[in-house]
Amino acid sequence: MHDVAGDFARNGPGALAEWRSAIETEFGGLDDLLRDVQRRFHTTAEARLDALIEAPPADPEASVVAVLDEVAEIHPDLKRLLDAYADHPAVAEGTARLHRAVRAATGVDLTRTRNRTQSGRSRYEEKGPSHDRKPAYRARLRPVRAWLH
Repeated sequence: MHDVAGDFARNGPGALAEWRSAIETEFGGLDDLLRDVQRRFHTTAEARLDALIEAPPADPEASVVAVLDEVAEIHPDLKRLLDAYADHPAVAEGTARLHRAVRAATGVDLTRTRNRTQSGRSRYEEKGPSHDRKPAYRARLRPVRAWLH
């Protein structure tokens, strides 16, 4: 998976054609490869978000965005592949599920953010408050992973 994503990051979409038989043998097809890449990326994000929920930050949106940026730095090749296929049904479904889980657990609405440039700013941009009231973290939050199952 990491080899495919790395080759994709270096050489672009054409690199996947070279991996076609390996992808079909290992994953069964592009859909399953993308789901597995996303599962790996989201598992890392969920673990870090769980820690964030345990010690609620003063600015939840900035903290959630920082966690997602950190995961993108840990898995840059996976992030590039997922970004390139963001509209693919397999990826879009998983992304929507993560967004629902994050909103339920933190009150942060990731659908109201968008990618930023690499100019030192976050890849996600604040588009306004996700709700009118602040969440009562300790009273109603559970680890993000619990919301995904």
